[in-house]
Amino acid sequence: MKKVMTVLLCVLLSVTATIAILFFVGMLDNTEENQTQISKNEQKNPQQAENKFNQLPDKLQALLIATAIDERSIPPINGVTVYYNEDSDYTLINVHSGAGVGHPIYLLTKKENVITPIKSVVYQGVDGYEKAEIKTNPISKNELYAQYIADKYLYDTALEKTEQNLDLTLADFNEKYASTYSDNTIDTTKLSEEQVKKWVNAIMQNRFENHVLKEFPYTISISLDENRHVKAQINVANSEDAGDSVGYFKINDKGQLVEPVLGADYDEVIATEYMQVENF
Repeated sequence: MKKVMTVLLCVLLSVTATIAILFFVGMLDNTEENQTQISKNEQKNPQQAENKFNQLPDKLQALLIATAIDERSIPPINGVTVYYNEDSDYTLINVHSGAGVGHPIYLLTKKENVITPIKSVVYQGVDGYEKAEIKTNPISKNELYAQYIADKYLYDTALEKTEQNLDLTLADFNEKYASTYSDNTIDTTKLSEEQVKKWVNAIMQNRFENHVLKEFPYTISISLDENRHVKAQINVANSEDAGDSVGYFKINDKGQLVEPVLGADYDEVIATEYMQVENF
């Protein structure tokens, strides 16, 4: 009788173990099926990962985009701030140290699951604005989101050095970019304020280099005279001499850059083409 009970107990344990194994295998199969189903759902909805990027705050999106076009914005960020703004369907980004020149402004557009860099412009001091190099390869939103998840703490911390700048506008960018075109294509009767300053700066720099003027800190203010001519006033920038004028240039009806002759009642034509400088 004892042997029979022992055999029955062994059989019962064997059956129980078999059921447990089958149940466990079934759970694994279900898990694999669920994972397969999730994968199939993602394939059916390719915008799923993209939507995760789109749901991030604008500030974080801008930071992630900046890392793809300017390596100075890759966390941890040191010595620069990432400035951004959204204007219409465009994103503008400027990574700047707060001083000096050579900090490009980037123009990009967001479409579907990619961000596409379009063009870039950079301020180079007395030379004005120049076109800057930019890789125009589309940037994957999925990859940017994965990049964020991989280093979430670093990116969240870097948001302290990411700021919206409402002065970054499409109109302002286009004006700066237009000033980079070949000089002989520019109508000098329709110059922007930045273009006038660039031209006058070139004249002043030429005079300094040719020892016609002693170099000094100066500012240029743009206004219209009584005849609606563009007037570029040259002022000393030193605080003790604030407001002191050392002369001015004007652009006449023909688009020529002219300068009043001291002690005479007429203007001397300094240059007839944009960015042309006088010869001494």
